[in-house]
Amino acid sequence: MSSCKFSVQKRIISLERSKIYGMSTINQIFLSIFCTALLTTATLQPVSAASSSVELPPATDSIGLVTSRNYQCDNLAQDDQYLYPTFNALNVVDINPDSLKLFYKFRTDYTYDLVVKGQYAFAGQQASGLRVFDITVATPTIFSSHAIKGGAYGLALTGDRLLVTTGPNGIMVLDTSKPYDMPQTGQLALEGFSKAISVSESMAVVAAGNFGAHVLDLTNPDAPTLLSSIKDSGPIESVTLSGSFAYLARGLNGMQIIDLKDPRQPKVVGSLETEGYVRQIVVKDNLVYLAERDAGIRIVDVSDPSNPRPLAVYNTAGGAWDIALKDNNIYVADYPYGLLVLRYNLPVAQEISTQGGVITSSSDATTTTIPKDGFSGDVIYRHEPLPAINTPIGPEPSLVKVSTFFRNSAWKDGVQVNPVQDYSISIAANTTGLTERQKQYLSLYYWNPEIKRWRKDVSARLDAATGIITATPDHLGIWGVFYDREDVFTPIPVEEQSTKS
Repeated sequence: MSSCKFSVQKRIISLERSKIYGMSTINQIFLSIFCTALLTTATLQPVSAASSSVELPPATDSIGLVTSRNYQCDNLAQDDQYLYPTFNALNVVDINPDSLKLFYKFRTDYTYDLVVKGQYAFAGQQASGLRVFDITVATPTIFSSHAIKGGAYGLALTGDRLLVTTGPNGIMVLDTSKPYDMPQTGQLALEGFSKAISVSESMAVVAAGNFGAHVLDLTNPDAPTLLSSIKDSGPIESVTLSGSFAYLARGLNGMQIIDLKDPRQPKVVGSLETEGYVRQIVVKDNLVYLAERDAGIRIVDVSDPSNPRPLAVYNTAGGAWDIALKDNNIYVADYPYGLLVLRYNLPVAQEISTQGGVITSSSDATTTTIPKDGFSGDVIYRHEPLPAINTPIGPEPSLVKVSTFFRNSAWKDGVQVNPVQDYSISIAANTTGLTERQKQYLSLYYWNPEIKRWRKDVSARLDAATGIITATPDHLGIWGVFYDREDVFTPIPVEEQSTKS
C-alpha cells in the first residue's frame, strides 16, 4: 500500500483587521489510499450568543481531517447515506466521517455536476451530454445516455423534473420518472452561457457566466419563464438559492447576496471580498460556506445579509472546489487530494456585567460562572471550542488528550482583560472508551505560554460517577482535559493505597 506525506497549514485570518490571528501547522501526516487518518472534534451546532457591538477576532478554524487520494474530486453530491465525489469517475463513499469508505468507483467522462434521486444519479458531462447511472447495484452502471444540444452543465431537481443548463442554449427540462427515455418536457432560451442552476420552491436562478444571472419562475416547471436578469461586472461561476436570497459565486470578485423577495426586481443587499476564486457556495443555518479553491474554505455569518461577517478560514492542502454538509460535518472536495472532513464550532460571545453571569456552550458541554465583580467592569466573555488538533503540544509525553479543549478570553473596549477573582468552570468530559483507572486520573489542564507546557489546574475536581470536572481558576487562556499515562500505569503498592485519603 503506497502512501504520501505532505504538510497542511491552517490559518485563521481576520479579514476585518487584515492580519493573521493565529496559525497552526500539521506536519508529516501520512495518507494511504483508503483513509488512514481521522481527527475528530466537537459538534458544529451554532451556539446562541448575545449580540455585541465589540468586534472580536474570528473564531479558530477547524477541525479534523480525513483524506483519500483514491478518489480525486472537484464536485460533490450526497444523499442520506453516501457521498458521490466526481471528477473523471463516479465514486460512492460512505458518508460516515469515521471511515469515508470507498464502496464503488466507476470510470466515466468528466462530470460537471451530479444530482441524486432514489436509485439514480444524473450526471451533467458537458459535451458528452447527460448520463443516468443506476447506483443501487453492486457497481454503478450507465442506465441511459442522452445527447444534449449545447452540452449538459448544471443540474437541479424540482419534483420529478430535472433542469439542465445547456451552455449557450439556456435550460432544458427533462422527466426523471422515465429515466431510460428522459423525455424533454420544456426549455427556455437565455442570454449568456448557462452554467449552473439552483432551485428553491417555485423559483430558480441560473448562473450565466459573463452575462450575470437569470431569475426564473417555475410555477409550471414544464414552462419556465424569465422574471428578471442580474447583470454583473464579472462572470458568475455558480449560484445558490436559499429562501428569498440568492448567493452568487463571482470567482475572483467574491460573493454577492441578492434579495429576491420581489423576483422581478432583484436587489443587491450585501457583498464580500475574498482571497480566492469563489467556485461554490453552500448555505445552512445563517452560515455560508465558500469554496475558494487555492484559498480553501471560508465560513461567513449571513444572519444579516446586508453585512456578511467572516468567521473563519481553513486553508486546505489542495484546491477547495466544492462543499457538502451533513450532520455537523463539512465535506470538502479538495482537488487533487480527495476529501477533507472539517468541523467548526461557533464561539459563545456574551456580555457579562459587574453582577456576574453564566455562559453555556452546548457544543462542548461547558458552563462558566462569573461571580459578582469577577472583572473590573462590564466585559464581553468569549468561549471558543477548540479541536484537539489545534491545541499546543508540550513536552509532556505522559499526557494524553481526551476531550473538551477551549480558549476563553474577556474583552473590554476591544482590549483583552483578566479576571480579578476566581470564577468557576464545569465540564462534562467525554470518557467513552476510557478505563476506570484512566478516568481516575482525568483532570483539567491549562497551557502556560511562557514555559510552553501544559499544567494541571490544582483546583480541578472530577466526579468519577458523572465524568464532570469542576475548577475555580483565576486566569483565562487555553484549556483541555487530559489523563496522565504514567500515573495510570505506574503500580501503586497496596499499603500506600490504603493510606491515601
